[in-house]
Amino acid sequence: MKQYQYMDCKKGKAAFGIFLLAMLLLARDTLVTSCLLGFNKSQFLMLGLICVVGAGFLFVRRGEWKQILLDKRMLVIAVSTAVILLPMAIKRDWQMMYFSILLCLYFAVFLTYFKSYAEVAKYYVVILSVLAVYSVLVTYVLKFPALDGVIPVPVFRNSTGWKFLNFGLAFAVKDSIWFRNFGIFREPGVYQFFLLLGLYLNNYAVCWEKQRSLWIVNAILAVTMVTTFATGGLIEMALFAVFLYFDKKWHRTKAGRTGGLIAAAAVLAIAIAIILRMRAGNVIHTVYYEIYDMFLRLFTQSESLMDRLSSIFIDIRIFFEHPFVGADIADVLYAIDNNTTSTLILYAILGFGGGTLNAAAWAALVWKKERSVIGNLILLVILFMSFNTQNLVADVFFWLFPYMALVERTLPWLENRQKKV
Repeated sequence: MKQYQYMDCKKGKAAFGIFLLAMLLLARDTLVTSCLLGFNKSQFLMLGLICVVGAGFLFVRRGEWKQILLDKRMLVIAVSTAVILLPMAIKRDWQMMYFSILLCLYFAVFLTYFKSYAEVAKYYVVILSVLAVYSVLVTYVLKFPALDGVIPVPVFRNSTGWKFLNFGLAFAVKDSIWFRNFGIFREPGVYQFFLLLGLYLNNYAVCWEKQRSLWIVNAILAVTMVTTFATGGLIEMALFAVFLYFDKKWHRTKAGRTGGLIAAAAVLAIAIAIILRMRAGNVIHTVYYEIYDMFLRLFTQSESLMDRLSSIFIDIRIFFEHPFVGADIADVLYAIDNNTTSTLILYAILGFGGGTLNAAAWAALVWKKERSVIGNLILLVILFMSFNTQNLVADVFFWLFPYMALVERTLPWLENRQKKV
């Protein structure tokens, strides 16, 4: 599969990093989109940025337009368009959300013309790590002088009326006893998806020159995940850590066994320290109750847990009622107050084809021949947990890396098949 040289010089790489950061800020599930700029303006800005980068690509490769248009990637675009838009046309459900989903697929295919998914993953991991460090600093340090008026920081409200301090590349709830980390996202439950995706890419896609870079990024993303106090996110990270420990065969080395024991002891020591040092009116006291509340939501019939369980059953029912082209988008999204299961939402609104396309893309990202089938399935389940506690179906980053991986694995296979024929 041919790649075309573009944005490969030093300035080009920096420009691509800024472009990807802008795409992340303007993504559908950030507070930038939902509160600061508004949905329509953010989406038009995102589309404009993609068009600018696309126009630049066509200008730089202006002598190869015919080759670009006849590239087998166009077959992927044609199939993607049919899978997403045919259900819309058959149902006559004329909603822009179909095109929003399709834009995510087009964007991923476009990037494969000049970047591999591993290259884009490195940009993403570095950007996310920098934003993660800043978000922790904002949530636990900078917001207090801002609350006291020492640092002048703008304030805005989200759709539910909560006040946020706007630190530019991170947002903190304007409350001295609220310690959940939102980062740039509309809620911590969304942030956990991006963090777990970053952890996966850091360990399985990114190639670091120095091993310590891998561990520094792992530590940053793991600590940030803890500060979200997202129940699902912490469970997913714990499961991923155990999977990684055995999948990378670290348990077979003396250093790995020692590191595993130290990590387990550290987690236990931190938990005991928080409990023993609980004192009314200080940070430790508040953080303790964040942890307590997190576990309480897991073992009691909390509103968030019941919403998520109800979403699963409702989306499955809708899918079986409309298995081929799905039901109307409005009927699916408003079948329950908070429909949160991304995978099942896709099956419910697009039918078998659209739902399976997304599932296949995630499998293409994760599946490795040298790993056992059970191991591959376990990793898939962990990642699927991360995006089935929120509705992320039209977020660019929900599709980006899986669909790039699908293109990179499918097209070479098709080319080899053609050569054999």
